[in-house]
Amino acid sequence: MADEEKLTLNEFHTKMGKQTNGGVWGVLDKTSPTAEELGKAIEMAFTSRFHWRIVGTLTNDVRAVYMISRVYAHWNRGEPAVHYGEMMLELAQKAEKEDKEKWADFDMPFVYEALAKAYAADGKKDECTKYQKMSQELIDKLEDKQDKEICQGELDKLNC
Repeated sequence: MADEEKLTLNEFHTKMGKQTNGGVWGVLDKTSPTAEELGKAIEMAFTSRFHWRIVGTLTNDVRAVYMISRVYAHWNRGEPAVHYGEMMLELAQKAEKEDKEKWADFDMPFVYEALAKAYAADGKKDECTKYQKMSQELIDKLEDKQDKEICQGELDKLNC
């Protein structure tokens, strides 16, 4: 008989939130994912948000909505990408003030990067360029080398 993992309900939600959020990256890292892969990625992104809204903080919610917007942008579905991108920005502005313990200096550059990609997918070059510049300005200020490289790597994938 296989070992059974026993988790409390909150531990389960945390584990599923992390796994489903992390599972999206494999698809976002692909240049040309299939529609099936993107469909699974959006399901994972929404699942992650569901779990984080139960056990997470406002920052976890921002990061989950980030994934939703990013998948829609990667799928070239501009309208929902922008919708969730704007939702993410609103949540981020609140989290930056109210969730200081969890909020990191790399969060807002990612928010702006996702918004730029959402507007690119929606064909709005001016908005894309605006958020691209905002993201770059904050990336340039990051002190942690690894955080800076990761943020820059995602922004460098953008083509307004």
